[in-house]
Amino acid sequence: MDSERFIAHIRKADKSEQYVDEHNDQVAELASAIAESYGLAKIAKLAGRHHDDGKNTPEFTAYIRAAVEGKRVVRGSVIHSTHGAILVNELASLKRNSRLTAEIVRTAIMSHHGLRDCLSLDGDVVFVEAAENIADSYESVKETVYQRYGRDFINQEFIDAGLDTHVITKNIQELQKKSKLLGSPYFYLAMFTRLITSIVIDADRTDTACFEDKRALPQRRALDERKEMWKKYLVHYESQLEKLQEGKKTSSLDPYRGEISRACAEFDGGEAGIFRLVVPCGAGKTLAALRYALHTARRYGKERIFYIAPFNSILEQNATEIAKFIGDPDAVLEHHSNIIFSAEENKDKSEDEKRYQLLTENWAQSPVVATTAVQFLNTLFAGQTSCIRRMQALGNSVIILDEIQALPIKVLKLFNGAMNFLASFCKSSVVLCSATQPLLDRVDHYRILPPRSIIENEEKYNEAFRRVQIVNCMKEQGYSREEAADFIVSQLESTRSVLAIVNTKRSAREIFKHIQDKLGNETPYRIFHLSTNMCPAHRSRVLKHLRERLKDTDLGEKIICISTSLIEAGVDVSFERVVRSLTGLDSIVQAAGRCNRNYETSCGIVSIINLRDERTSGQGYLKEAQKATQELLYSIKISPEGYPGGALSKDAMEEYYARYFQPLLEEMAYRLKFDPEHTLLDLLTSNPSGQRGFEEKYPQERPPELKQAFKEAGGAFSVIDDDGKVDVFIEYDEEARKRLQKLREATTLQEKRTALRQLQPYTVQLRDNDWIKTQRTALAPEDGGILVLPPGYYDGEYGVDETLNIEMETLII
Repeated sequence: MDSERFIAHIRKADKSEQYVDEHNDQVAELASAIAESYGLAKIAKLAGRHHDDGKNTPEFTAYIRAAVEGKRVVRGSVIHSTHGAILVNELASLKRNSRLTAEIVRTAIMSHHGLRDCLSLDGDVVFVEAAENIADSYESVKETVYQRYGRDFINQEFIDAGLDTHVITKNIQELQKKSKLLGSPYFYLAMFTRLITSIVIDADRTDTACFEDKRALPQRRALDERKEMWKKYLVHYESQLEKLQEGKKTSSLDPYRGEISRACAEFDGGEAGIFRLVVPCGAGKTLAALRYALHTARRYGKERIFYIAPFNSILEQNATEIAKFIGDPDAVLEHHSNIIFSAEENKDKSEDEKRYQLLTENWAQSPVVATTAVQFLNTLFAGQTSCIRRMQALGNSVIILDEIQALPIKVLKLFNGAMNFLASFCKSSVVLCSATQPLLDRVDHYRILPPRSIIENEEKYNEAFRRVQIVNCMKEQGYSREEAADFIVSQLESTRSVLAIVNTKRSAREIFKHIQDKLGNETPYRIFHLSTNMCPAHRSRVLKHLRERLKDTDLGEKIICISTSLIEAGVDVSFERVVRSLTGLDSIVQAAGRCNRNYETSCGIVSIINLRDERTSGQGYLKEAQKATQELLYSIKISPEGYPGGALSKDAMEEYYARYFQPLLEEMAYRLKFDPEHTLLDLLTSNPSGQRGFEEKYPQERPPELKQAFKEAGGAFSVIDDDGKVDVFIEYDEEARKRLQKLREATTLQEKRTALRQLQPYTVQLRDNDWIKTQRTALAPEDGGILVLPPGYYDGEYGVDETLNIEMETLII
């Protein structure tokens, strides 16, 4: 007997209808195709088949018809993501493997429009509560689904899915046999569940978009096609490398750079694993890592290459290089907040923006993705559906993680577990790049699998590229800002340029002022200031002028730059001397990368000073890093023979990390703000709060196999703490004013979003003071708004003057 067919979607353009069974079947096939490389095709197909079962109701049909007709409807008012979860759950037997299959699939189905907890922090089984809410409509939905597919078909798909669950549990057990220090098996179950959720979300959104746009479902590249693509890119890379050598001035370091590059080309670590690339600044790390990635991608037919960087400045610079060396700019997707489309309103530009949005939705259509560490970690742990959706693209890839030492302490155990997951279960090759490798494989728990070194004899290259020495110039009482200014100026007695990097914006501003007052308008000196109180457009302009002055040696000027740490990584500038206020040794090494970069002198000097009264309470674990560095430098001072190579040696760096990490091991599990006794890792594993609540409320009942609080964990996760900060727009120049006017004139939501993106080069993050809080509170809930800095509060030298009582205009959009 034919069952009634209900509507899943209605196309806006021509009012064509897509039936629920048609949509579910296509999502099942898409999900299966995506999941095949993970060995999860059967369980993903089951989740896809039933993800929208709940749309088989007259209520949903009425809801979607009303929405298409333009009537006012409340989004999500008709629940449809629970019915399929109940149906799958009813298929489970009392066997653990069967129950686990049902729980993974029901969690993926219920989470395909937003993460759901398995067990709430209060101890309630979220699935049970959700099932009670749709009890009235479930039986009719169940009857429709069974009439459509038949009981045997539905049961067989569940049995098949159980085979995938068996493989999941077996693989996790094999990983646990390697070491009990690699983290809880429940963490890896959580990652598998999130991955299957990601696959379902992507398949669902893809089929929906293809129906709406009247286009065919995308086909995944075949293995031979992928290998041929990487071969083409590799051939272009090698030709570009030859051209680079031809037009380059020869250097004594060229043979070493060549050795490193060849080692990356020849290294074969297998289909997947975790690797480290440790080369000094100036050794061509990014291009060497790309060469390894291209060879590995071609050898094993990888889906894509990811390049992950901690800062936009590094990302943009290296993404351009990658595009140049593979010879196909369209193949490289840059996904970060600095992507700005022209403000001109014409069809081509709007089409470009639409294409970019489509590519960034799931990362699956681009062979090379260049993105930030924030986007990457959000994909693995954040709660937004847009982030979860992208996770499915990470498998069978080469993932290059640049400047790995810049990861925040709080995410390190989460990161380690996720990298183990990608390398062990997802056939991905993970490359940790840095001159200062943190000891991620030596933490107490959730340590990363021991990385294999791509380069043998790393110390050989450290010696070859050594162009600076670190000098400890700290004083027992520390330097006042005026004394620090005098010390910085004194460095110019025998050199032409000096860069001073300090830990706070206030220190940078005050030292800059002291030097200005000391030197006045003396013509031999040119003084620059850089800090995050300057908007990005302002900083870019200053850096451009700074580079020009550093290159133009004929002027006879002496160059001084006072900066916060923003200049340490990814900024291509070179000074003869660097002064660094006390910080972690890893940051000192980054600062040293700005010294004698172009071999202006036989050996550059990096002087370490300690500022007194420097307020660093809001800067994470800076005090712990300073203490570890100070102790290490003292050890080097009293026993220099134990540290051949001094503070820049591998031994010194390893000792620094051992000292730095030891008191912070508990912080690495991401301590929760709302529950300091527990961590985000707790929420993704045993959920102790939820378990206690369950045992108290339901002492006679068996708890679920999955206890994770996915929604709570996703909501709590944030790579960067921006508490107490607010973005403020700066009317820096005429272009900034034009862009602000565009926002004021915008009428549609899309126009407003585009205009807001245009403002990014002219924004500064400020402390959320009482006046700003009042302004934000005054906004109606349905309003968005930005704050605009009025004239008189922005200085042409150092940016926003936070010492003034700023009252800003609130622009409601």
